[in-house]
Amino acid sequence: MQQCRRNTVLVFAAVLAFTLSLSGSALKNTIQVDFSPIAADLGSTLGQFAWSTTTFAVVIAVASPIVGVLADRFGGAAVLVTGTVLAGVTFLACAAAPGVGVFAPVYGVFGAFAFTMLSYVPLGKLASELFAEQGEGLAYAVMTNGPAVGFVVLVPLWVWLGTFVSWRLVFTAAGTAMLAVLTPLALVLRRLSADTEDEAVPAEVAVDGDAAGAVSTFRARLGTVLRDRTFRTLSLAFAGCGVTMAFVDVHLVTHLDMAGMGATVVSGTLAVLGVFEILGSLVAGRLCDQGRIKETLVGGYGLRGVAMVLVAFHPTAATSLLFGVVFGVSYLATVVATTLWIGRTLPAGAQATALGLVWTLHSIGAALSSQLGAAQSHGSYTQVALIEALVVLGSLLLASRLPGPGNPPAPEGPSAPTRLTVLEPEASE
Repeated sequence: MQQCRRNTVLVFAAVLAFTLSLSGSALKNTIQVDFSPIAADLGSTLGQFAWSTTTFAVVIAVASPIVGVLADRFGGAAVLVTGTVLAGVTFLACAAAPGVGVFAPVYGVFGAFAFTMLSYVPLGKLASELFAEQGEGLAYAVMTNGPAVGFVVLVPLWVWLGTFVSWRLVFTAAGTAMLAVLTPLALVLRRLSADTEDEAVPAEVAVDGDAAGAVSTFRARLGTVLRDRTFRTLSLAFAGCGVTMAFVDVHLVTHLDMAGMGATVVSGTLAVLGVFEILGSLVAGRLCDQGRIKETLVGGYGLRGVAMVLVAFHPTAATSLLFGVVFGVSYLATVVATTLWIGRTLPAGAQATALGLVWTLHSIGAALSSQLGAAQSHGSYTQVALIEALVVLGSLLLASRLPGPGNPPAPEGPSAPTRLTVLEPEASE
């Protein structure tokens, strides 16, 4: 009976985490849909407004390791609560912005921190805390499917709302929902997470600092991470994931508009991408749980390269939808496989810190893609897409040269499970 209750709580916690991930994705897909209308309303060109998304990507590069350290220190659920509040404040502040000079720093800085706190790094930590050795890969895939469902549900909603209400009203409603509805849900998730861990491990074990050993301070965590060759290679490869994701997040809608695709094709492409992102992530999570992490990552990068070639030339309705299928399958496969590979390589006390640094490289790639696409948007995106296809080919080659990951690292102490070695805030560093 107790195990049945615990499983029910875990499922409910995963659903809550997914809900927060979905809400956090609105920070990106609202801009994706309303990129041109917001720029026009703020009196800026597309190139000038692109600095909002470029700043967003650059700040994520800084925010990711900070969020990783916070998740290692306080737990994934606590970070999700903070991110939900910050997201609400960001939406409301952006809705009131008089010009791009205010919008860009608010969205680029506060929005980037909020998005990072509601996405892959704290969710990876939470999955490790709650689901270690119990289908962690599949659980992580479910939790991080918020952006995918955002493509299916939120993007069409924003497109529809944009036909009769202003983007400012949409942002105001989103910010209010974040603070009034989603913040209480985040607090419930934090409580469930704490209760589940207390049931799983005796209190005297959970607070045993000796098991954390060499990863009990930030300096030790950073050294553990940076000395690992597998981490360095995976991080460099993951920059290619960021380059191509930014194309979808920032430039895909504009690219399709320039090619004469109507609203039906644009929203259909994003919806198809979202559906196959969900399916692809679940398959990837299952494959990773079966030990096929390397194959999943290499295959994900391969599909990503094919997708970029498909969209490189003048798109039609058919190639746009096919792009959505192929890119969607790969979208989270690279994220899930990279996260699980790091989980098999590094001790739990350093995993979220490592994930934060991985996402730093991802965000640098995204920032480069954002500005490169903006520079080319006056003509054609063909060159940009082909360059990005070559970049992701490099990611594939890097991943393929690594030996496949083994089992999760063994516990560092005689009695404490690795995943709970840093439940308590660390001492002064």
